[in-house]
Amino acid sequence: MTSQTQSSVSSVRSVRHEMLQAAVGLLDEDGPDALQTRKVAGAAGTSTMAVYTHFGGMQPLIAAVAEEGLRQFDAALTMPPTDDPVADLVATGAAYRRYAIERPHMYRLMFGSTSAHGINAPAQNVLTLTVAEVEQRHPSFAHLVRAVHRSMLAGRITVGTANNDPADAAVIATAAQIWALIHGFVMLELAGYYGADGAAAAPVLAAMTSNLLVALGDSPARAKQSQRSAVAASRAHENPGT
Repeated sequence: MTSQTQSSVSSVRSVRHEMLQAAVGLLDEDGPDALQTRKVAGAAGTSTMAVYTHFGGMQPLIAAVAEEGLRQFDAALTMPPTDDPVADLVATGAAYRRYAIERPHMYRLMFGSTSAHGINAPAQNVLTLTVAEVEQRHPSFAHLVRAVHRSMLAGRITVGTANNDPADAAVIATAAQIWALIHGFVMLELAGYYGADGAAAAPVLAAMTSNLLVALGDSPARAKQSQRSAVAASRAHENPGT
């Protein structure tokens, strides 16, 4: 490839990247109604034709925005594992909620509760997948799946385990229960049913999480200790260096 060709390819990628980031910024700041051809082009400093040249129109661009949101969501849930898999599971839930609260428009778009230009999040039945397939196709959900699997191997979650070798279906179904718990709470919180000050996190989300962990086989005392460890880790993440 000649240097001129490389420069041309780099320029195309740069324009596409700038338009995508402009659309992400508009969504975060002003919501899905801001995802309009002229607004995106203006924010990216390019022409409206560039939307069609680089994405084929607004629908593919918005789909790319949702994909970028999921990539960033995956990054937000990524943290080093500790020797307490249940604490890691709870910490993942805290990071999940933090992302949704900080970026509500993106969160709604990613999970289909906002439809911009007719774009909805592509749905797939995760319960039919193997753990390896979840890792490949749904990296954000995979964070919960890994923590659940580790919790099962550690004997902290016992429902669905057999001979210390939990089947993929049991791991994914259990992770899906925890996902449903967190997502349901987050959606109600974003809708304003729990206020806007985060006060419901302890009496509602933490309590539900503790109840579910105990129902899945953990002891109340160990579940509470893991929750305390997760809270401390979450605070350290939010306030590094303090």
